[in-house]
Amino acid sequence: MKKLLSLLLILTLAVGIFVGCGGDKDGVEAAKEMTTQEVFEKVQEVSQEMTNASFLADFDLEMTGLEEMGLAGPMGLTMTGDIKDAENMKITMDIDTGMGMAINGDLYLTDNTILIHAPLLQQFMGYAYLKADLETLAEQAGTPITQPDPDKVKAILDRFEESTEYSIYDIVKLDDAKETVEVVVNEETLDATKLTMNVDLTGADDVIFAFVDFIINDAEAKELFLGSMTDEDIALLQEEMANEESRAELKKALEAITINEFSIAIYANADYQSIKTEFVVDLSFTDPELGDEFSVKLTGFMDYFNIGGVEEIVLPEVDPSEILDMNEMY
Repeated sequence: MKKLLSLLLILTLAVGIFVGCGGDKDGVEAAKEMTTQEVFEKVQEVSQEMTNASFLADFDLEMTGLEEMGLAGPMGLTMTGDIKDAENMKITMDIDTGMGMAINGDLYLTDNTILIHAPLLQQFMGYAYLKADLETLAEQAGTPITQPDPDKVKAILDRFEESTEYSIYDIVKLDDAKETVEVVVNEETLDATKLTMNVDLTGADDVIFAFVDFIINDAEAKELFLGSMTDEDIALLQEEMANEESRAELKKALEAITINEFSIAIYANADYQSIKTEFVVDLSFTDPELGDEFSVKLTGFMDYFNIGGVEEIVLPEVDPSEILDMNEMY
């Protein structure tokens, strides 16, 4: 199971970055005359440049069969925030744990400094804030801090498709149909083009093994996706890639997953900017060895607005006595 999750995590990272947040004629109208693939590629092109926006996210999570691990449902997560760019943002989070306890907090990232305000911490640690210099923290932890470049990711995925018989679209499949709809974004009703993608795990073991093998042998992909792994860990991963037993184990685990629904809907405005993303992940899993069953259902959305309007992220003024410096913990 641990091996399966590691491989799926690598692939999910690639898919997540690829899908994004993210003319002469109004884009919504022009999209009616374009193929679904053409609209999708246009949205992807624009989303790579859409690094400045405010957002609202709301997710609900229901789980069964995981109560012994302390995981139960339903749980809820709401996030709002402003992103100036990959290195400057503010996020406010409210979490309903589903067990009668709510957790809330704020995260600030700017000037290479991260500041987390978590009132619950004060009850256990005596501090309401955690603070760290990210470069120093990365050096102390031995893990470099990198921000994936969407252009590099797309180039890597293109090379993967060109050099193998597989594609990311073998798993994440774009529906042929597209719709012109009205959608509510941050309480405002807007015209949009709706694109829908579905995840299909049929043959996913071949794609996953091919993709992991590709990034191990592609210098740029290796640095981007495996940069925090040691040479020893990478060698072990490569050994597993050549192991038929590992392939059979992954295939068996994937076959034990039942996808009731796994869809992603992207709404694009007249400028082909992704203004809303909706997710439905409804999975059931039966452990092939123990026979244990559990299910996970995640539903939610992310709205993007105030695009290009985030000017500055400012750290709040806090009494030093309320701050625990994580750099001093090493």
